[in-house]
Amino acid sequence: MGTQRLIVSLLLSTGLMAGACAWADENKDLSNVKGQIASQQKDIKAQQQELKALQQQLAKDEKAISALARELNQTQNKLKNNERELARLDKEHSSLNQQADEQRQQLATQLRAAYQNGRHDYLKLLLNGQDSNDIDRLLHYYAHLNQARADALHTLADIRRRLADNRRQAERSRAQLKDLLAGQQKQQRSLQQRQNERNQTAKKINAQLEQDNRRLANLQQAASHLEQQIKAAAERAERDRLERERREAASRSQARPSGHTPVVAKTQGNFGGLAKGSLPWPLKGKLQHRFGSARTSQLHWKGLLIGAPAGRQVKAVANGQVVYADWLNGFGMVMVIDHGKGYLSLYGHNQSLLLGPGDKVSAGQAIALSGESGGQDKPGLYFEIRYRGKAIDPLPWLRRG
Repeated sequence: MGTQRLIVSLLLSTGLMAGACAWADENKDLSNVKGQIASQQKDIKAQQQELKALQQQLAKDEKAISALARELNQTQNKLKNNERELARLDKEHSSLNQQADEQRQQLATQLRAAYQNGRHDYLKLLLNGQDSNDIDRLLHYYAHLNQARADALHTLADIRRRLADNRRQAERSRAQLKDLLAGQQKQQRSLQQRQNERNQTAKKINAQLEQDNRRLANLQQAASHLEQQIKAAAERAERDRLERERREAASRSQARPSGHTPVVAKTQGNFGGLAKGSLPWPLKGKLQHRFGSARTSQLHWKGLLIGAPAGRQVKAVANGQVVYADWLNGFGMVMVIDHGKGYLSLYGHNQSLLLGPGDKVSAGQAIALSGESGGQDKPGLYFEIRYRGKAIDPLPWLRRG
């Protein structure tokens, strides 16, 4: 019996020790897993901070590109005006040269006539007893001829002075043109440098967003931010409209004479809304993505992506007012236009915005320049139409062909 108890005790103690060892091993594995999770979380946090810094740099670069492209567009317009002025000056210069040649020919004719008629001596005519009326007529002719010669000389001198002024003005214009060209080339180099920096930044961001879940999260965040900005812009536009109507009603009330029956005006909105099937395309190019097509496994396009070279003019599809114009993560340089009656149009991935919030816009007016802002690898335009805040398919609203 004593031997059996000893064996049982040994077995029990051995089992307890084995269990304790197993528990210690499991606890050690759990600690290792927790350490790996903490390390992974630390890495993710560091990557998120780096991504945020890259996005801030991207915004900075693309805003700089927008400003440079806008200046370049203004310089090109000035160059066109300067070239038209030079053409006008060259035409005037040619006309003045022709007038000078005509005056020289007239002067030469008058000088020959004066030489031929000048051989008659006034005193000789009197001594020969010529009729006084003939002498008066001849003297009057000489006086008229001399005055004509004086006028011709004065006209020629005036033409020469105008030609000299014309030449100086043309030279100044040409000098200004050279300065503008030099400035344009400098702007182009600066723009190219900024674009190269932006492309490097975009590559880094795209490298970090290669995994679908990260790209999805970024797109969802960008879409949510865009929704917030559009909602805020629409609310501001509505508040401005109501305030404007209130001021107009107060102004009509003050101007209305006593006893006058008020006329209630129908509210038509800021503008006339949009007409289906009649809107011009904001940009001519290849349609790369349609409304509703898959963007990721869980996201779909809410507008059209139109491919086109950078720097092309983006035009408003209808009359309206700019309610948003700034950089947005995922969409780059964005402009939103309020067309009234709940309709908005959105233009994204622009290289530059040519207008700002509050600016009135006419249909077909250039509002931006196409680009690849917002981390795109190819230039073009992202275009949306929204009704009461909800994105709708733009294609049925645009003209065919």
